[in-house]
Amino acid sequence: MVTESSAPLALPAFDARALARRAALPAAVAAAAAAVVLLAGGPLQAFADAFGRALEADPRWVVAAAAFELLSFAGYIVLLWLVGRRATARLGFRASAEITLGGAAATRLLPTGGVGGVAVTVWALRRTGLDPRAAARTLLTFLVLLYSVFLGAIAGAGGLLVLGLVPGDGPLALSAIAAGAAALAIAAGLALGARRPAAPPIAAADASSGRTARLRIASAAAVLGEAVRDAQVLVRSGDPRLLGAPVWWAFDALVLWAMLNAFGAPPALAVVVLGYFVGQVANTLPIPGAVSGGMVGVLLAFGVPADLALVSVLAYRSVAIWLPAPAGLVALGALRRTVARWAREDGAGADNDRARADQGAARADGGPARRAAADPAPTPIRGRAPAPTSARPVPAPMRVAA
Repeated sequence: MVTESSAPLALPAFDARALARRAALPAAVAAAAAAVVLLAGGPLQAFADAFGRALEADPRWVVAAAAFELLSFAGYIVLLWLVGRRATARLGFRASAEITLGGAAATRLLPTGGVGGVAVTVWALRRTGLDPRAAARTLLTFLVLLYSVFLGAIAGAGGLLVLGLVPGDGPLALSAIAAGAAALAIAAGLALGARRPAAPPIAAADASSGRTARLRIASAAAVLGEAVRDAQVLVRSGDPRLLGAPVWWAFDALVLWAMLNAFGAPPALAVVVLGYFVGQVANTLPIPGAVSGGMVGVLLAFGVPADLALVSVLAYRSVAIWLPAPAGLVALGALRRTVARWAREDGAGADNDRARADQGAARADGGPARRAAADPAPTPIRGRAPAPTSARPVPAPMRVAA
């Protein structure tokens, strides 16, 4: 649950020198690791073979992978445009593009543990004028639409492999567990959307009791249920921008498929889909390289050669991480200017509201003419003009004769 903060929200400025200092040590470690891999044999031979495959990549598939990644971001932008525009008129296509690309840069270039994009999105939603609950509900509605496709793809690909409807030599248990977990998550989301619980407010007397945690969970579940219902309303609307969710996932997965083609022969498409999406689940683990490791592990389990799996996944991650980064840095600067414009508009609107309030108060009071009519000047005595109040003589005290 998002709470109101007294401190103003601000987007930190991008520091290129600080980023270079942070990247220096990982770059040195990567160079040393590459040297060890190239010179060593035995267990590291798979890495050496992967480097050899990288030198033989088909450039046509590499270009196709870059195009797929750009199309993937286009889907993300139009979906955010659809959901955000429903909450505030300020979130048009341009602002949605700035938030999407700026969030991508924050996630990939800043040490935020993978939540940089979410932080930028929440910050931008709050700056549009939405209160904390409305901003959280809007973001959750967007995520429900996006990840319903994610879970549906895992359930569908895993189910096809378990039923033997598509070729795959991997363990059935892996496919069954992935498909079952995805179906369970979908059912849980639909159940939250079907319920309409009224989350009770957290009283001050309950602040130190164990009931506070339950109340917070109930409130978060209520917001998530509202987001699920909002997503269902949008799905029933049939807006073509809803295609942004499958476009985002499908074209990003096609980057991995293109890299498998660039370096060798890819496995069955269902195996690629399962490997891609199960690898993305590993992104929730706070472990460096979890996504790459998850994808490589699934591909290896389904019989993909180790050198092909390694080089394809690493190439996919390079395209997915570094291709949007330059555009994202430009978008962060544009987003700062957009938010500053919103702030100026809010200031001008507040001034206009105060002016209208003052005019309304003056009209309610009647203005100078009505005040003069309500308090008329004293009528002069006929034949003699009244003396000003300040000029009237004060009568002398009466003397009493002795």
